[in-house]
Parts: sequence; structure tokens; C-alpha cells
Amino acid sequence: MKKVFLFLSAVSFVAVSSCSSDDDSPGTTPPDASSDILVKRAVYMDNDPEGYNATIDYTYNGNKLNQGVYLDGFIEKYYYTGDLITKIEYIDNGNVTDEDLFEYNASGKLVDYKYRVLEDGVWDTWEHRTYVYNSDNTITVSGGNMVLTMQNGEISQAVSGDGTTYTYTYDGKNSPFKNVTGYAEIANAFAGDHEFHGRSQNIVSIIDETHSQNYTLNNIQYNANNYPTSITSVAIFDSNFPGDSETLTVAYSY
Repeated sequence: MKKVFLFLSAVSFVAVSSCSSDDDSPGTTPPDASSDILVKRAVYMDNDPEGYNATIDYTYNGNKLNQGVYLDGFIEKYYYTGDLITKIEYIDNGNVTDEDLFEYNASGKLVDYKYRVLEDGVWDTWEHRTYVYNSDNTITVSGGNMVLTMQNGEISQAVSGDGTTYTYTYDGKNSPFKNVTGYAEIANAFAGDHEFHGRSQNIVSIIDETHSQNYTLNNIQYNANNYPTSITSVAIFDSNFPGDSETLTVAYSY
């Protein structure tokens, strides 16, 4: 989606493709999963009129994302190498303005992520992170200064550079992008402030254990196939001001 939304929050949540150990396998398949269910539209509604409000229509080539088109004509265009997403271009009025770049190792795990902006004909890297997969089911993220613990293919815990610990819980149901080829490998690598879903499931909560308070709480509504039709996310981004929350709702059509 547009980078106006994708700038990371102060704790810089990032992630991941799955590790190769048995403990980090995808786990139990969520119920009623169907490989032909693909999200066709996402509508973002911020409680602040000046916040992020957007409607995106997605098109596909099979199960591979082709592009997302906004109502104002802005386009995010997806490029694949095999079954892996290697680039997303952001196009405004026919001109590429910025892009995400993804690199993988021989096992198909994400190892390098860059976000670049084209300014005066020169590419300027604004974000750069690398991923090291450790033997204890953790991932060390440079650039984001995070250590991620993986369980059943999803982030279960994230520890930031200042030592703040966050724990994740999931719904055991289907992410709206679950069946999109290659999306699981980049699902959280360029997540925005509000986090809605992981590799294959949806996030119910992220708890700031260090400060004993909520970081993100998601209220999720589902269709008959256990895919979300709407998620309302309430997030507290500054632990020093627990009374100040931000709310963003996204509605999905399939």
C-alpha cells in the first residue's frame, strides 16, 4: 500500500519468512482454507479524517498479485522471480516514485529488504534491513534492531533494541492474503504502524510485556470461510501515553 501508511512505528516491527526447523513450520492449517479465495478489495478507514483512508482494488495472474490500484489512480505493482515477490513499484501518475526490494537465500527465506525513493533521478535508500536465521528459532533483524521468536510459522515474541518485549497472539483463522503466492514471505517485512495479520493467520493482540499494557488489539469479523471481512485495530504507540490510542479499520472483499 502507499508508503504514507507503511512507515514503521517507533518500535520498528519487522519480519520474516519462516525458519526451516520443525518448530517453525506453518503448523495446523486454519479451518475452511480454500486456495481460490483471494482478497479483491481493501478499504482502510482511519478514525482521524486526516489519517490513512484508502480503497485498493487488487488484480491477479492466477494466485500471483499483479497490482493494487487506488481510487486516485495510484498503483502498487508486484514483480516475481519464480514464486517469490522480489519488487513492488509504487507508481503515481505513470511515474515510479518509490519501491520495495526483497532478496532471498537459496531456501526462499527473506534475507534483505530495502525501501528506496526516487529523488531527482537518483535512488535513495530510506530503509534497509537484513535477517539472520538462528538455530534457536529466532531471527535477528539488523536495521530494525529486533530479535524475533518464531512459533508455528508466526512471530510469537519480538524484543526491540531497547529491551522492550512484545508478545503476539493469533486467531487460528485465515489471513486475507493467505492464498497470495509469495505474500507470506514478505507479510511483515514492510508492515505499517497497525499490524493486522501474519503469514497465514490474523493478529488478535500484541502486548507490551515490559510496560504491562496493550500495544495493539484487533477486533475481527469473519465470513463463512473464516476470512476476515473487517478488522478494527486499536493501537498505543507510545508507552508513556497509554491513554492515547489510534484506531484504523480495514474492510475486505473477496
